[in-house]
Amino acid sequence: MILGYVLENVLGFFFALALFILPRSSRNIGEAERQIPRVERVRNVIIHGCSSFYDSAIFLCFSIQIASIVMLARLDYGVSASGMGDSTAKITWAVSLLTLLPLLYVAYLPQLLQGPVSDKQAARQVSKQKLRFGLFSVCWLLTLYPFYSKMIAYFGPSLIGNGEDQAISNDDWNIIQVVCTANVEDISNRELVAMQFFGVTGSLFVSICTLLKIIWLGLHRQHENSKYVQRIQRYRISIGPKLTTLLLVLLPVFAITQIWTILRLRQFQEGISRNTGNENIDSQWTFGQIASITVFAPVAVECAFRWGNG
Repeated sequence: MILGYVLENVLGFFFALALFILPRSSRNIGEAERQIPRVERVRNVIIHGCSSFYDSAIFLCFSIQIASIVMLARLDYGVSASGMGDSTAKITWAVSLLTLLPLLYVAYLPQLLQGPVSDKQAARQVSKQKLRFGLFSVCWLLTLYPFYSKMIAYFGPSLIGNGEDQAISNDDWNIIQVVCTANVEDISNRELVAMQFFGVTGSLFVSICTLLKIIWLGLHRQHENSKYVQRIQRYRISIGPKLTTLLLVLLPVFAITQIWTILRLRQFQEGISRNTGNENIDSQWTFGQIASITVFAPVAVECAFRWGNG
């Protein structure tokens, strides 16, 4: 399903970048009509395309998080380790983060999707923004278990060793490595450190952004007329372009490193599969591969419809 994850992140970045670069539409319909017609038309297509993308991506992310929790919980609590080796667990952690990253653009910067609307439509638009962030928050909460699983694996006690609590001795593990990884390019310590660093940092960055947004929404709802809240609001507006630029830089970096993590681990798995005479089904086109790409078909349909109908 790697193509689906790549497509999700490319579309998310493209829509966010395009809406950030294109001139901002006036919130008033009459003023918007006096702006450059072609630019306004392009922006309108991108706004509706981005909205359709978010609706598709949010449920893809939700399903991936549920699947990740089930697979990791079975492994972590000793229910079943079938099909869940060390590399597969690391891929699951990367996928959990990778599918959440492109949702942060719209969830944290809802003003990107603001177009010319009437007063009644403006109220509906605010409600839609709250719904989007609510759905994003649910997906973020679900990623906490894969993050917890990752932290336990990285910083918890090792299962390899000669102690009583270890699952396998050092000698037996060395024999397994010699048999399975012969003539396979092993993952170096630098690569492992890079995977850990970007995986943990990316998860922490998304969590910090989400928690700050939740705290702000709570303060704004309970103390809307407070001078301190209004001062924070003015500050948020003033740093809006800088914050958007920060997300447009950091999120692609985290996404690229997670994609590299998945590809590198799959390359390692394919080598082991050849040595053991097994078939690596992860590289085959299956139902999941096709579904992860076609889930974004409504985005193309929506953009084509909006462009054709002006």
